[in-house]
Amino acid sequence: MSQDATFYRTGLIEAILLLLLLLLAFGALTIMMRERWLALGATESLLARLAASVVVASIAVGGPSGVVLNLLQGSAFSDTTLSAAASRNQALLGIALTLALTTVGIIRIEMYHRHRVSPPVQEEDAEWRVEPRR
Repeated sequence: MSQDATFYRTGLIEAILLLLLLLLAFGALTIMMRERWLALGATESLLARLAASVVVASIAVGGPSGVVLNLLQGSAFSDTTLSAAASRNQALLGIALTLALTTVGIIRIEMYHRHRVSPPVQEEDAEWRVEPRR
């Protein structure tokens, strides 16, 4: 395996770990500090949680990436026929798929958080309800 292909494969593994840790950190920060996020608006809360999650995930990816790379040393880097272009394409596809799944996960966590923060109003008991004309 060429050195470029090895760099692409290492980048793919580290990017997948970073995005997984980003999703886990976003969910953990949303659940653990729910009361603090209520003081901010919806947009500010989302941006603050995303920023904090990126920082936590960036710090946390250092340790597990070395362990995972050592565990996958034999299987991930054993294909000697893999060209740099093919390895780059695999890395781009893998990162794009992982980014899509992370985005969907963050959207689902945010939808759940907003639903829990502001429960729906019961329209049946609302005083402002206007009866339709006949």
